[in-house]
Amino acid sequence: MMKDNDNKNIDALLKLYKLYDEHRHSILWFLEDLDANNYQEYLQKYPGSSNERSQFIAICGFFELSGVIVKHKLIDLNLYFDMFNPTPFWQKAEPIVKEMRKKRPYIYENFESLNNKRLSWAKKRRKKV
Repeated sequence: MMKDNDNKNIDALLKLYKLYDEHRHSILWFLEDLDANNYQEYLQKYPGSSNERSQFIAICGFFELSGVIVKHKLIDLNLYFDMFNPTPFWQKAEPIVKEMRKKRPYIYENFESLNNKRLSWAKKRRKKV
């Protein structure tokens, strides 16, 4: 018999997956085509309100939202990380975000924290195997 908390976790996971899946095009662009080693290069290659900038914001926003949900324990950590891996996204975003923080010090801090939690989770998981 499922507990109420199990239902909340499943509901949260399904809603997050739906949101993630709605951005499939952005996910592919981010992983395959995003090519900027710093914020200045990002601004130069993807100016103004370009489609690419929107895709960057959509993906970083998804993982920022996920980070808030995980931080406040609104979804089970194991369940979340069994489905989502923010690390390849953070690796591409990090040099851009670090420079963005000169003007906005807390931008995407929950995305970064989520990635750090994922790295710790993966390390513990490897030790169990």
